Amino acid sequence: MKDRKSAVLAAIDDNWRLFRSSLERLVSDDMSKPGVHKNMSVTDLVGHITTQEWKLVTALDCGHIETMRDDDDFNDAYRKRKNSIEPRQAIAEMEQVHRSVRDGLAKAPSAYFEPFDPFRALIDACTVLHYQEHGMAIRIWATKNSMASPRS
Repeated sequence: MKDRKSAVLAAIDDNWRLFRSSLERLVSDDMSKPGVHKNMSVTDLVGHITTQEWKLVTALDCGHIETMRDDDDFNDAYRKRKNSIEPRQAIAEMEQVHRSVRDGLAKAPSAYFEPFDPFRALIDACTVLHYQEHGMAIRIWATKNSMASPRS
């Protein structure tokens, strides 16, 4: 039987792969179109996921969770800073930060993965639940709006 930490890490990896697959059929022009989630584009969502994962990396590095101001304000400020980023750059940054998340989680104490631990709530919110929410939004949006040819 897997221990809880291994099970959580496996769920993160599975959901990460599913999220990444939601980006595969998109072309660069698709990535900048708003309306995928609220007024956000795919590139904005990639930046949003990167930002949330960075929040987790920071918490893991410090060993405590900083209270964050309003997420909408935080995301708006991030989008303004990253407004001119190319989709390829956004994805590369996301991949780099995700590797940092996985490295940090691999080293994290097993207690962080237990139900009701504040770190567990943060881990779930910044990873699995986040990948599911935004991956689904991208897949639904892409079926109606992607310029890429549909898969056979």
